[in-house]
Amino acid sequence: MPNRSLDRVLFRRPENTGAPPLNWDRRRKIVRGLAAALFYLHEQLETQIIHRDVKTSNVMLDSQYNARLGDFGLARWLEHELEYQIRTPATKRHQFRLVDTTRIGGTIGYLPPESFQKRSVATTKSDVFSFGVVVLEVVSGRRAVDLTFPDEQIILLDWIRRLSDEDKLLQAGDSRLVDGSYKLADMERFLHIGLLCTLHNPLLRPNMKWVVEVLSGNISGKLPTLPSFESHPLYISLSSSSNTSGSKSTASSRLSTATATTSSVNITVSFASSDYVTATEETIYETAEFGVNGSNLSTSSSRRPTNFFMVDTPREIPFKELIVATDNFAESRRVAELDFGTAYQGFLDNRHHILVKRLGMTKCPALRTRFSSELQNLARLRHRNLVQLRGWCTEQGEMLVVYDYSANQLLSHLLFHHNNITGSSILQWRHRYNIIKSLASAILYLHEEWDEQVIHRNITSSAIILDPDMNPRLSSFALAEFLTRNDHGHHAATNKNKSVRGIFGYMSPEYIESGEATAMADVYSFGVVVLEVVSGYMAADFRQPEVLLVKRVHNFETRKRPFEELVDIRLKEEYNTEEFLRLTKLGIACTRSDPKLRPTIRQIVSILDGNDKSFMEEWQRKEGSEEWKERNACSLSLVRRIHALGLH
Repeated sequence: MPNRSLDRVLFRRPENTGAPPLNWDRRRKIVRGLAAALFYLHEQLETQIIHRDVKTSNVMLDSQYNARLGDFGLARWLEHELEYQIRTPATKRHQFRLVDTTRIGGTIGYLPPESFQKRSVATTKSDVFSFGVVVLEVVSGRRAVDLTFPDEQIILLDWIRRLSDEDKLLQAGDSRLVDGSYKLADMERFLHIGLLCTLHNPLLRPNMKWVVEVLSGNISGKLPTLPSFESHPLYISLSSSSNTSGSKSTASSRLSTATATTSSVNITVSFASSDYVTATEETIYETAEFGVNGSNLSTSSSRRPTNFFMVDTPREIPFKELIVATDNFAESRRVAELDFGTAYQGFLDNRHHILVKRLGMTKCPALRTRFSSELQNLARLRHRNLVQLRGWCTEQGEMLVVYDYSANQLLSHLLFHHNNITGSSILQWRHRYNIIKSLASAILYLHEEWDEQVIHRNITSSAIILDPDMNPRLSSFALAEFLTRNDHGHHAATNKNKSVRGIFGYMSPEYIESGEATAMADVYSFGVVVLEVVSGYMAADFRQPEVLLVKRVHNFETRKRPFEELVDIRLKEEYNTEEFLRLTKLGIACTRSDPKLRPTIRQIVSILDGNDKSFMEEWQRKEGSEEWKERNACSLSLVRRIHALGLH
C-alpha cells in the first residue's frame, strides 16, 4: 500500500517527518471505510468473520487513503447458515483451510474488557469495541496506550470517558488539526460513536450495520445518550506511584501481565444455532448476534487436535464430470428454464449437490467472450445473498455455469398465480419482505462495496433462488458488467459495447434506448421485482389486459386508487400494512421513468430498515400519463407489435 498503515500516518509528528498531519476529511473517509469492511465481514459474508485484531497498524491505506483491513491471523470464521462439515484436509490446490478458534488474542488497548474473563468468547461486539478505540485514536491523533503521557492520560479510552463526564469531550480532538478545517459538531459526533462502540457491556454496543448507517448519514438526528462513565469500571487500572517514571514502569508491567494472561486462555466453542436474534430491551440497538449454546463452551488447558473445514474456490470443471453429474443433461435432472438457459441438478464427485446452468446463444461470439472473462471476476464475489459459484466449463462449445445447489425453487415459480396449484404453499409476507431486504443488500454489495462496481443487468424474479429457509440468492450473472474504479473512486466502463440485453418488463426505459449499463438500470429492475413480490403479478404478462406491471401500477397511482388493491390476493390480508405500503412506494420510486428520480441502492437499504424519513419528495412526485408514455415509448411499441402478431 502506497501510504502504508494508518498508525504510521496518523501518529507521525511534523517535526520528525516534515509531513502535515492527516487532515479531517481523510480521517472521516478512513473511519467510514473501516466500518464498511467490518460490516461486510460480520453480516454480508456467508461465512461470518470476526477479525479479533482491529487496530490502526492493521488498517492499510492506498494512494487515495481508502482503508483496507489486513492481518487476519487471529480471525475467527463462523458459518452463518450451516454447521461445519469437518472433512479431512485435502491437498487440491483449489482448496484452502480455515481454522475455527475462539482462543483469546489481540492487542492491549484494543481488546474488549470481556476478553480478560475466563470462558470468554469472541463475538462481533469484540470487533466493535476495537473499532471504537480506532475511531478515538483517529479523532484524537493519540495511541490507545501511550506511556509518554501523565498517568491519567496513558489509557486513551479512560481519559476520553472522563472528558465526556466533564462535558469537555472536544478537548480530546487532535490539536494538530487546523482550526476551521473541520466542524466541531462532526468531531464530537465521531467521538460519541467511538464511546458508544466501547461501552463496557457488549449488549449495549451498536452493531457495525448501525455504525455504517450513521456514518453514511442515513440515520439522522441525535445519537443515543452516553452514560455516566463514573459507574463504568476503568478499562485498565494503573497503580499510582510517587514518581512518573515508576508509574510508567508499573503500567508497562501490568500491560505485559495482561497480555500474558489473556494469551494463555484457550476456549473452544461449537455453534449449533445459526439464527440471528434481535437484542432484548437491554439495548437500544437492533443487533445481529450469533446464537451460542452455552453448554458447548469448554475451557481446555491441554492441546487438542485442530479441526478444519474446507472452502472450495471456483475452478474450471471438465465437461465429462458435468456429463456424469447430470446424466448427460437428462430430462429427469432438469430443474427449470431460466433466463438465457436451462438449469440441471446433480452431484459432482458423488458428494457436492450442484446446479448446472446451460446457457443458450452459444454461437454468439460476443457472449462467449464475455462469459470467460467475467466468470473470472464472478469467482471473487462473496456475499451470503449471491449464489456461490463452484465453477464453469467452456469445452465442447458449451457455456456452463456451476453453482452449489441449496435451493427449493425460484422466486418466480413460487410467486405467480398460474404457477401455484391448489394446496401449494403461498409465500408468506415475512418471507417476502426478507427476500427484498436481502436482495437489496446483495445489490448494494455489487454496486458500492466490492472492489469493482458490478451492474447485474438481469435482476428478475427468475434470477433469485430461494433456499429451504426462504433466504434468497441472486444468480444469472451472464450479462453483468464489471466496471473498474479509477483512482478517484468513480467507475470507468471497460466494455464499450452498448447492445441491449435483458428480460422484457425488467429493463428500464433509458437502458432500452441506450444500451448503457448503469446502477440506476439495476435499481429499476429491482423495483419491478419489488412490485412482483407485492402483487403476485409478473413483470410482463401478455395474457393480462395491461401487459406491463409497471404500467398497471402507474395507472393505480394516477387514478389515486388505494394501493391495498395491488396486494397479492392469496395473502388473504395476512400482511403487515406498514411494510406493504413501504414496499409499494419503494417499488414505484425505483421504477420512475426518469432515472434521476430513483433512489440509490444505499438509500433503498436504509428505507427497508425502517427509515421511512429517507423517502425524498422527488421520489414521490407523480409522473403524468403523457410523460410516462413518452419515456416508455419503446416498451409500449413492442407490446403493440407482439399483440399484432397474435403472440402471448
